[in-house]
Amino acid sequence: MSTAQWRPRTPVGSFAMPSSGFRRVLFLRDTSLTRADRAIRDFAQQVRAASGGEASAELHALLRGLRDEIAPASVPSEPAATAPEVFARKRGGAQDSTHVFIGAARSLGIPARYVAGYFCAGGGATPQSDYAWAEAFVPDVGWVGFDPAKGACPTDAYVRVAVGLDALGAALMRGKRYGAGDETLKIAVKMDQ
Repeated sequence: MSTAQWRPRTPVGSFAMPSSGFRRVLFLRDTSLTRADRAIRDFAQQVRAASGGEASAELHALLRGLRDEIAPASVPSEPAATAPEVFARKRGGAQDSTHVFIGAARSLGIPARYVAGYFCAGGGATPQSDYAWAEAFVPDVGWVGFDPAKGACPTDAYVRVAVGLDALGAALMRGKRYGAGDETLKIAVKMDQ
C-alpha cells in the first residue's frame, strides 16, 4: 500500500491554478467524450446570451445551468458516456457532468480541461476516489475550477492529481491485466491542513 501526501503550493480554491505545461489552445480540442452536439452547443449559446458575454460570467452561468439540467448519479457511466449521451439522459456522475461542461465551454471557444483527483468533505470523512471537475481558462485570471456535479467551484477539499482533455487523458490509473490469480488494489489518501 502506498500513501501519498499532497500539499498544494497554491490553494486549490484560488484562481491561480498551476499551468499544465501545455498551451491553452490544446484544451480547445474535442475528444470523443467531450465533443458537443447541437443540443449542448445550443444550451451553451443560450447561457452566453443570458450572461452578458464575459467569460467568467458565462462559465459560472454554465455551471449553474448544468447543475439544474443534469441530475446527480452516485457513480459515473461505465464505460464513460459521451457528453451528448449524458446531456440527453439528464443524469450522470461527476465524470459525466464534467465532460458536458468541458464540451459546452469549448463550444464557446473557452479552453477547458478535465481534472481528476479526490474530494474530501471534511470532518473525518473518507476522500471520494476518482472524483472529477473541470478547469476553464479565464483571461486576466488564469485557470479556474468548476465542479458541475456539485454546482460549485473547488475549494481546498479537492485534491488535484491529473489534468487532461477528458477522463481517459487524466485517468488516475488505467491498464489491462492478463493472466490468472487474485489481485487487489488498495489506495489510501491522507489529507492534512
